[in-house]
Amino acid sequence: MRKILLIIVTTIVFQSCNFGSSGTQKNESIEASKIQEIKVLNDKLFKAIMSNDIPGVKALFSDKLLTIVNSDLDKLVGTMSNNYPSKSYTILDQYYVSNTAVDIPNTLISGVSGDNDYIINYKALNKEMFTVLLMPTTTHNDALITVIYGKYGNEWKINILQFGQYTLLKKTAPDYFKLAQESYKKGYLIDAVNYITVAKQCLNPAGESFKYQKEQEISNFYDKVLGEAKAKFILPFTLDNIESKPKVFRIFPQMTKDGFMPEICYVSNIKLADTVALKAENEKVKIEVAKTFYGIDKGKTKVFYGAYNEMPDGKKEVMQYRFIEVMNKEKSIKTK
Repeated sequence: MRKILLIIVTTIVFQSCNFGSSGTQKNESIEASKIQEIKVLNDKLFKAIMSNDIPGVKALFSDKLLTIVNSDLDKLVGTMSNNYPSKSYTILDQYYVSNTAVDIPNTLISGVSGDNDYIINYKALNKEMFTVLLMPTTTHNDALITVIYGKYGNEWKINILQFGQYTLLKKTAPDYFKLAQESYKKGYLIDAVNYITVAKQCLNPAGESFKYQKEQEISNFYDKVLGEAKAKFILPFTLDNIESKPKVFRIFPQMTKDGFMPEICYVSNIKLADTVALKAENEKVKIEVAKTFYGIDKGKTKVFYGAYNEMPDGKKEVMQYRFIEVMNKEKSIKTK
């Protein structure tokens, strides 16, 4: 799984109301002619991004954006076109704002009580502003393309363009927060850690200008469960009830088509070439892991185990022998 949080432009962010704004319209309440004007630009932008056409993207930028955009744009657009190839997009939300002055803060509020409600803050450089949240049509994970246009004379130009992870397996950060809370209530501490870790990966799909109403709750819960897990399980954690003394050094959520499943990485004193002994040890590891990290195997379609002879340091290639437990059946694969 590759996390992306791609921010092209950093703007001044204001936590305030829309002073100087004469009105904000959202989605169906926006005049049809304005929506059509912006759709033409959205189509051009999306086509340029998906074809990795940097000049085509820049052609839609305002002069001010062109003066501050840097070489990162090439990498970011390339990442989007490679990781989220699509021929179409959907619109999550769109907003039109009419201001009585320029260089003022605008605040867009999707709602206040829904799980996925959010706030967007930006500096309005124009009297007329139009914000669109686009998502390439994908099967599993959704990226969010946040486009904020300003009207210069009779032309709309992009003032702000941002990319970020909106969903993983079609669930948002607040969705994973809810799963983490449910796991925590059941006493499944490691599951709670895994779910809240995934939540953090898609918590800011448009940088600092986008905030979920529940962002502080999510961050507080993240700190809470990680603190409890670190206090309870100091890694590497030796499974003392197994004579070979394997040491668990990492547990993380692995993405599968059925959802995020736990992967347990441990250092074994048994040589990876001795697959018979390694498999016998893994049978014991599964039992001890289920007892030690309560709930880790509950309601799962798979649990992954990676046996190593040395702990990876991120600098050199380290071999592992991977066990995949599937519905009480087991497959094993030797990988690097």
